[in-house]
Amino acid sequence: MSEPTLRKTALLSSALHLIVFFITILVLKQSNHFVMPSPYTVNLVSPDTLHNSAAVRGKNTGVIRDTAKSIDQTSIEMKSKKDKVKDRQQIQEKISALAAKKKIEKIVKLRNMISLKGGADGRGAESAKTSSAHGKGDLFDDYYRKITREIWQQWVYPNTSRKDIEAIVAIRILKDGTALVQRIEKSSGNLLFDRAALKALAKASPLEPPPYEMEIGVRFYP
Repeated sequence: MSEPTLRKTALLSSALHLIVFFITILVLKQSNHFVMPSPYTVNLVSPDTLHNSAAVRGKNTGVIRDTAKSIDQTSIEMKSKKDKVKDRQQIQEKISALAAKKKIEKIVKLRNMISLKGGADGRGAESAKTSSAHGKGDLFDDYYRKITREIWQQWVYPNTSRKDIEAIVAIRILKDGTALVQRIEKSSGNLLFDRAALKALAKASPLEPPPYEMEIGVRFYP
């Protein structure tokens, strides 16, 4: 082998050794940067602890259940109390309404009342019936007859086939004779009949001035 060939072979061998050397150094450097993963932690619990935890959860569940039952019971009791209060209020309202009705009936019985009977010719025919509940005698009887005639003269009796109807109207007569309709105490059930009665009272006002302001009932019937 010639000298130039030996020299080339030696240089090539040296270059290969250097390459291997550098590769080895790089591998060693990379291995120094390797990071170990953090350890995984496991907590071990004894069977007694697990049993106690389950007992606590069971106890809490029982407390929640008891609380829910208590709330439901309280709601039922409150609703029951409200129903009782409502029932008492309704009963009281009925009692008050009944008392008011009886009071009105009592006032009607004690109060003076005049009656007007309808005539066959369409004109009201005077009825001399009066109720002197206060026992004032002839003076008030004369006054009631006067105002009965005054109202009767203005009453246009409507044609109706029914003979079993009546309308009772409460009026207040002021000192100057002005007649104010207070209420219809009893409707005849016939709209025309009721209107004719109210119209007669309106047209007859003012009436003969009374000895003092008073309230009377005026009864219209066929």
